[in-house]
Amino acid sequence: MKTPSWLQENAGLRIMSLVLAFFLWAYVTGGGETERGFTARVATKNLPAGLVMTGRPVERVEVRLAGPRLLLAKIAAANNLSISLDLDGAREGSVSFAALETRLPLPAGVRITRIYPATIEIGLARGDGGTATPAHGGE
Repeated sequence: MKTPSWLQENAGLRIMSLVLAFFLWAYVTGGGETERGFTARVATKNLPAGLVMTGRPVERVEVRLAGPRLLLAKIAAANNLSISLDLDGAREGSVSFAALETRLPLPAGVRITRIYPATIEIGLARGDGGTATPAHGGE
């Protein structure tokens, strides 16, 4: 079968146009910035000996991230967002962790637009075997 002459004219220009159209499409659909909600696990570490957590500690926080679609899709696929809270040196009483956004490692180009709760309070008491909760997330 013979190729029509109109298709053969400017073949190089047609191919270049298709390649350019593909890259433009890929940029618009995959490279644009978007915002998306995630859940991050809260893990505690270095609980001092003789202390236990009291009450029911926060296990997850809601996070809104903004950034390139492809990076957010990669974060969603990995499903391993985690905020680590270091209890080293903590004493009996209440320990407050603020600025949680600084404790969440993210790839360059992704930023946190919202985090809830913004502060986490952890109650610590001398271990007595009562209603205390052992540390979780052991990192």
